[in-house]
Amino acid sequence: MGHSNRIVLFAGFVVVAAFLALSNVGELPERVAIHFAPDGQADRWTSRGSYRLSLLLSLLLVPSLLVWLMSGLPRLTRGRGQIPNAEYWFDQERRQETEQFLTSHASWLGCMTVAVIYAMHLLILRAHAVVPPSLAIDRFIVIVFIYLCGLFWWLFAFMRHFRKPGGSG
Repeated sequence: MGHSNRIVLFAGFVVVAAFLALSNVGELPERVAIHFAPDGQADRWTSRGSYRLSLLLSLLLVPSLLVWLMSGLPRLTRGRGQIPNAEYWFDQERRQETEQFLTSHASWLGCMTVAVIYAMHLLILRAHAVVPPSLAIDRFIVIVFIYLCGLFWWLFAFMRHFRKPGGSG
């Protein structure tokens, strides 16, 4: 998949996740549990309208901000402070390839983040299937673990790509 296709994939993923999430928010009660104690029992609540707005903003803004921070910001700063060996990677002859990699790699981070936010929404929906609402802590832990593994992979691939020229370090 080409670099430009990945940003399109990310944008499509955001749109689909937002549509799916907003289409089933109506299944939630007017008072939505948004925080759960370690035993899975709800201990903080909000209105369905506030939850809908927070969910939409989380799905749209958080992943988009991450993509921009990892793809757009280094373009403005020539990678200083964000990219290892920035002088080398933002040299005129490598700049376009570097920017393409950043866009592509940032898009994967955005997709992973959309997926985890949507998964948390599904957990909240499922928690409200019982009265009183109860979160499946085991599923929550699995989702967080998978996301952290994805972040580790993402960071490893990022650092490997931007290792010191010549293969050392």
